Amino acid sequence: MRALKRKSFLVDEKALRRAKKILQAKTDSDAVRQAISLVTFRRDVMLGYDRAAGKFPHFLELKVG
Repeated sequence: MRALKRKSFLVDEKALRRAKKILQAKTDSDAVRQAISLVTFRRDVMLGYDRAAGKFPHFLELKVG
């Protein structure tokens, strides 16, 4: 697991409960970490689709970070 950093932010409790249930997360923190991971994974997948469709010819030159 990567290094974790403590954060304090406001969150919609209903949305968090729903995400927690969908993701089968045991804790609120785990639900947030999984959701963030899914967002970054989705971006990588969409870039892959664009590359496959020839929409993003310089895909391999992109620095993701």
